[in-house]
Amino acid sequence: MKLLKNIFGGILVISVLLPMFLFLNPFLWGMRRYPEYIPSAKLEKVLQKMQNEINKYENVEIDTYKNEASVWYFRDCENKKLDSLANFEIEISEVKSDSFVREKIEKYASLIKKEIDCKCYDSLVFTYEIKGSKLVSAFKMK
Repeated sequence: MKLLKNIFGGILVISVLLPMFLFLNPFLWGMRRYPEYIPSAKLEKVLQKMQNEINKYENVEIDTYKNEASVWYFRDCENKKLDSLANFEIEISEVKSDSFVREKIEKYASLIKKEIDCKCYDSLVFTYEIKGSKLVSAFKMK
């Protein structure tokens, strides 16, 4: 009976410590890559074309790093379990000419909408700064 208790106690300790070691291991926390949106090759090509066209007149950078990139977000979207959809954000660095950039945004918005792989976004949102103030241009996805 005592041997059975020792075996049962050993199994209990292992069943508690093993998941703690695997899932709560502090050495793995630093190794995990933060989920980051990685655009498709087609979308990257369209964004690069837009950036090159804007860069003929002024120097800007275009980023998509602020978008929802979680596998769980996309799974919930596919299973239609999301309460609300996130916006697809494209951030443009500081610009000098508002009308020029707004014209390019309107030109490329429809192309970018076509190239976004996932239909799990509500709106396409462009943000950029001009003389210290932040401006936003938004387009509905559907």
